[in-house]
Amino acid sequence: MMEKDVLLFTGGTILTMTEEMYAEGVVVKNNRITFVGSLDQCREVAGQNYEVIDLQGQCLVPGFIDPHVHVMMLGMCNTWADISYEKVKNMDNLVNVLKEHEKTLPEGAPIRGFGFDKRKLEEQRYPTSKDLDRVATDRPVQIMNSSGHCNVVNTYLLDLIGIKPDTPDPIGGSFGRNQDGFPNGTLFDSANDYLAQQFGVRPGNHGPNIHMPDTQDNLQKNIEIGQDLLLSAGFTTVNDVQVTKQEMESYLHARDNGLLKIRIELSFLSNYLDDIKKMGICSRFGEDQLTMGSLKLYADGSLISGTAYLSTDYADHERTKGYLFHDPEEFKNILIEAHKYGLQTLTHAQGDGAIELVLQAVETAQKECLRPDIRHRIEHCGLPTKEQVRRIAELEIWPVPQPQHVYLYGNGVVEAIGQEGENYSPYGWFKENGIPIVLSSDTPVAFPNAFEAIYAAITRNTAQGNIVGLEHKIELEEALKGYTIEAAKTIHKEHLVGSIEKGKLADFAILDKNPYHDKEEDLIKISVNETWISGKRVFIREKVIG
Repeated sequence: MMEKDVLLFTGGTILTMTEEMYAEGVVVKNNRITFVGSLDQCREVAGQNYEVIDLQGQCLVPGFIDPHVHVMMLGMCNTWADISYEKVKNMDNLVNVLKEHEKTLPEGAPIRGFGFDKRKLEEQRYPTSKDLDRVATDRPVQIMNSSGHCNVVNTYLLDLIGIKPDTPDPIGGSFGRNQDGFPNGTLFDSANDYLAQQFGVRPGNHGPNIHMPDTQDNLQKNIEIGQDLLLSAGFTTVNDVQVTKQEMESYLHARDNGLLKIRIELSFLSNYLDDIKKMGICSRFGEDQLTMGSLKLYADGSLISGTAYLSTDYADHERTKGYLFHDPEEFKNILIEAHKYGLQTLTHAQGDGAIELVLQAVETAQKECLRPDIRHRIEHCGLPTKEQVRRIAELEIWPVPQPQHVYLYGNGVVEAIGQEGENYSPYGWFKENGIPIVLSSDTPVAFPNAFEAIYAAITRNTAQGNIVGLEHKIELEEALKGYTIEAAKTIHKEHLVGSIEKGKLADFAILDKNPYHDKEEDLIKISVNETWISGKRVFIREKVIG
């Protein structure tokens, strides 16, 4: 049977994320929304030849938009052993899980795992090469911290990548060290460049190296796995915030080969700024599926791995201080140069010390070359001071936090830095200052799950059952819009996606229930049953459509 060009969605709740939140029907022709309104009006607009998509009492919402993801890293880490808490609670668990994973691999293949959190391990320390030597001594063993900012390798791999007792810490990174000062297998931030070996990407002090070298077939598989996980959670547009040559080539191959379904905004790492200028990319460009026009910078490390640049000390880390990726003047010059050239900037800044650099750089950039509505962003914006939040509002900067990080890691942050940790991702202060409320995941640091994020944002509950930062709760409507229309604005795509309105792309998620009719504690259980992109169903529960 031929598919009809006109679709009429009706028979359930429709939440538009506009001023008129509810509608009875939505008419779609080809890939666009042509009408939103009453059922009678929709039937009139649809004409004589249309197909009814009966929602059967379910809830239609705009496709979710995640402005901070790592699609290929998500796919990659889902092929590694799951070493997250509660599966791994101590070093013995870690060794056993990795040994079990080894049984699923070809003989001699590297053994890798993702998701450990030092603060949840009984030993309250990072694993070392000696721990991983218990897994294997004749092949590489590598595990990645849930933040992506730290890897640990066994002695075999430590020797293979050329780290010696006298290897100094790189700029923007460090090695964990034994009491004798020798590297102990733990690699932080830019030190992960050693894992690139001969053929991989090397960001240097422009960001942590999450770009593991691999075959083109495996890189395409990573896209497929990451994309399927996002589609199954109702995400239709995402911003991959750390793009290098490896990601660009892979996404273009995926698009050209028909693999790519999801829409992706690409943000190149700041080490590519000179190349971007040489190519004349002074503004956003692309088509509906792949676009670019923003630059990703790193100011500091991670709150989860204890390397974010704070004015206070860490109580639970071998290093009591975090660090910056760049000399302060070097960082400011990169951001100002990008701004003057016309690029939106996205700066990873967790600690108040790093956030201060961003504020100073944006203020100087706008004074020297005013660019209204460029929407510079602070990614994570984990622990700004109240005064810094006021300045964020004045400079019209968009913070892009991740509520799931509070849910998963909030207690660890409070334990590490004290009472100030209660202000982790301070949405309450953002609201007081009229700053847009935006949600994101940073997947795979948190699994793509819009309603886990929404639940965390409106309750401030943690996975352990307590509350972190009661004053920073937000309302359900703010959270829903923060993952749809407000998220669209962070990537300058509110004219295309983010709400159900005439003229926009027909990207939807169908939920099993209306979140407004659910108890607060049950929001986390809401399921995405279907995902649609450009008026085509690309996911249905239990099956991804090819």
